[in-house]
Amino acid sequence: MSAPAVRALVSALGACAALTPASARAECDRAAADVSWVRLAGAEGRCPSASRFRAEISRRLGRGLVTMGKAASIEAAVQGQPGAWSATIRTELCDGSPPTVRELSDNTQSCDGIVAAAAVHILLTIDPEAGLSPPTAEAPRSPQAAEAPRPPAPPARPPAAERAPEPPFPWPAEAETTPPPGLSVAWRGLASMGIVPSPGFGVALSGEWSILPRWTLETGVLWLPEQRAAQRTFAFGLTAGWLGACLEMVRSRSVALGLCGRAVAGAIYAVIYGDDGVLPTILPTDVGSRAWLSLGAGTRLGVRVLGPLRLETGIDLFVPVTRYDFQLEGGRPTGLEQAALAAAAFGGVGLTF
Repeated sequence: MSAPAVRALVSALGACAALTPASARAECDRAAADVSWVRLAGAEGRCPSASRFRAEISRRLGRGLVTMGKAASIEAAVQGQPGAWSATIRTELCDGSPPTVRELSDNTQSCDGIVAAAAVHILLTIDPEAGLSPPTAEAPRSPQAAEAPRPPAPPARPPAAERAPEPPFPWPAEAETTPPPGLSVAWRGLASMGIVPSPGFGVALSGEWSILPRWTLETGVLWLPEQRAAQRTFAFGLTAGWLGACLEMVRSRSVALGLCGRAVAGAIYAVIYGDDGVLPTILPTDVGSRAWLSLGAGTRLGVRVLGPLRLETGIDLFVPVTRYDFQLEGGRPTGLEQAALAAAAFGGVGLTF
């Protein structure tokens, strides 16, 4: 091969070698990124999914995340629990610079704060100048250019100070926390005033079903055993059941606080005692129980203390629809006249499912 041919071949190879790094550099797209989002322990049901997170980043940028060329690789992982959130973001740019790792933390109750901080960090990494540059000044035009028609200029991006604030991220994630339990059963001990001779102590069995997020259907039965009246010959008792509903002011897996209303129906009955070893001197002429109906309202607080074990307490008020004034023949009182407004306080233990 002649010397001129060798020199030409060496020159061509040198030109190719000089152009190769420039081509590689041209393939690196600093305005694009491959973003991954992983939810670790504690964040699965409280933080947004990877698809929602990536879609929100794309919406904020106004373009897709990855192009056909080389792009930055950003890997973000979030974990924690209410009051202690953390995120780790590893960024590897496509220009050959060493990878960087950023640790973020947030102590709020929801996942919103840590997710928003991670999103802002990623947005600034992909496009630090997005939406921050003021519109460029228009260059002077020559008379010839002024006479020629010009295509309409694209609308200038407003300065950062005049931009409307971005709407908040559509957090929390689509998966909410575990819904509150739907069934509770409890045994109650209660003390009443104004229904039977006071104080009237009794027991009750109650059941509750969550039918809507803030509404609970309740039912139950109660028994007030015979309580002696002021005239010790007589005693009165009550057996009844109820049906009602509670509006839950607080409802979670561990606490339920509600305002309840109910209708109570049952029977009240009288018992006559004699002296020791002596038959009673007073005999009833119309024996049997009497129907009893009342409307009630009150509060109920239930707290789960260990697993399904639940403790509860509350106060109820009753307005009897049927009131009885028990008397003997001749108008002599027996010691019980039901009040127009009665009350009961209760405490109980049960299970929540």
